[in-house]
Amino acid sequence: MTYSLVEKAGRLMEEITCEASARLLNINPKTMWNIDQYRMKKMHPELNYTELNLEKMSADEVHFRTIFGEKSSDQNTIHFVTNLVCTKARKVLSNAMGRGSESLLECLKVFAKEQLDQVRYFAVVMHDAFISVIGRKCKNARICVDRFHLAEGVNRVFDEVRKAEFRKAKKNEDEFLTKVLAPHKRYILVERRKNLSNKDHVNLERLLDINKNIFSASVLVEYFHTVLDKTSIKDFRANLKVWYQYVRQTKLKPFLKFASTIRKYRHYIESGVVAR
Repeated sequence: MTYSLVEKAGRLMEEITCEASARLLNINPKTMWNIDQYRMKKMHPELNYTELNLEKMSADEVHFRTIFGEKSSDQNTIHFVTNLVCTKARKVLSNAMGRGSESLLECLKVFAKEQLDQVRYFAVVMHDAFISVIGRKCKNARICVDRFHLAEGVNRVFDEVRKAEFRKAKKNEDEFLTKVLAPHKRYILVERRKNLSNKDHVNLERLLDINKNIFSASVLVEYFHTVLDKTSIKDFRANLKVWYQYVRQTKLKPFLKFASTIRKYRHYIESGVVAR
């Protein structure tokens, strides 16, 4: 393996996963992992955190790998990694295995107290463990739940509704609903209407006409994005109140649960509105 190929593989893994890079370059995934580890060890001493603007930071939990059970009845084990990101530089500064308070504390160890005091905005998922750590270690930071994680959350809730309706369609042998509610179609269903192709738009309109729950869930997703579009706290609160009313009217359990979570973390979500 040449130095040029190693460097090319390393650059590629900065943008996509090791496994995806391995497929594109036709290299064994384990070899790619070793290359990635080698490059990180070589590059780490050269990192200069003092030159970074740490005013805006974010922490996120990402899927690392799934270890499948030996038998079909065995439960799969999912491993996560916590990434600490400098938002302005768009760089991952550190990471640690796991998704709890210990993982984030490990990530923050690379910084001195004076550096952590520079942080003014810290974006996180709706996760009590992360919020607690940031409150203790970054005392000058306003903790925010950003739009990306909120959009991800509402899409995940919509997918719970889609799965339930897909199971019903299969049971009833409804060919059209089984086709348009299939797993590979889930991203089209939560895409904002203006971004859909003509064909997808026609299929979506037909689906919404014949399936009440999908129609209701689609309206809730679309209006939730409208809420997130607001740039003032006053407008945000007014539109969020309307969204709560819609959720109660639909009586969709996944959305009722999600609305409860939004209420719990609303203070941090509003901080995200201010931080834009």
